[in-house]
Amino acid sequence: MVETDGEHAQGKQLTLGERFKNLTERNLPLVAILYVSSTVTAVSTFITASVTGGHWYQQHFNWQSGEYAKLAKLHAGYTLDKFEEELGRPSIQVAINKTSLENLTQNTFQPRSEYWVDTVTDPHKRVVAYAVTSCSPDFKPSFTYWGDQQDKTFSLNETGFASVLPSIRYGGTVKGNYPGSMGPRYYFAIRPRSVISHNRSYAWGLTNLCPWKAIKSTHSSDTWSDWFSREMRRLNTGGNAITLRASELDQLGRDLMSEYAINTYAETAPFVDFNVYPEQIGANPLLTPPGPAN
Repeated sequence: MVETDGEHAQGKQLTLGERFKNLTERNLPLVAILYVSSTVTAVSTFITASVTGGHWYQQHFNWQSGEYAKLAKLHAGYTLDKFEEELGRPSIQVAINKTSLENLTQNTFQPRSEYWVDTVTDPHKRVVAYAVTSCSPDFKPSFTYWGDQQDKTFSLNETGFASVLPSIRYGGTVKGNYPGSMGPRYYFAIRPRSVISHNRSYAWGLTNLCPWKAIKSTHSSDTWSDWFSREMRRLNTGGNAITLRASELDQLGRDLMSEYAINTYAETAPFVDFNVYPEQIGANPLLTPPGPAN
């Protein structure tokens, strides 16, 4: 009897492994194809694992650089679509009616739990005001603006409040709100629009949307309340808010502001003022959950 490929001379059935060995020994092209296929699969698996691992690492350990890059691409005057392209859809949208720019919309984004972005848009979806508030001491986005004949750069949760107060030359103001036992809601230094600033308005300050980061602490918490009450009596204002020229800020006020790093930055589109916000510049703490504690 003639021996077939699937049998030994003794008539024993070959195993699957022995059949595969016989086939590959007589078919070199098949061997090459199998080798290339396995190599491609291994490389593909390695690349997929690397990309997945890199994304995980960036999300958990090197996330700041990606978020800084997003914010660097955004400015007041851009469209809401540009902000959504970088930050996703806003989590909160509130109508602001009857303003000098017609009906507006306040859009609040939270790309990550560490920070908030807030925009005010006109009926044409143009962003007329833009604000960033950092709730994490590890998130320190930097911004640059034109001031005192040169570009100035500052960082949230790092730059002291007193160092960004507008100079007398630009006629800036300081606004504050301190509703009694609830503690301060916000303090903002505002630089109004001018030809020098390309007709943009700027604001820097502290908001209770996020914890305040102390640079140094030389005054008790009661000092804020005492200073605020004294300024309210001096200015003879009602309610819980004050507005005074930055040039009128006394030494105690400057000292208090030098103890904390700003956590909020805001800017407007050209020829727009911050009165587009109905009350507080940036994300409204009454509409958003609190940020993470320090």
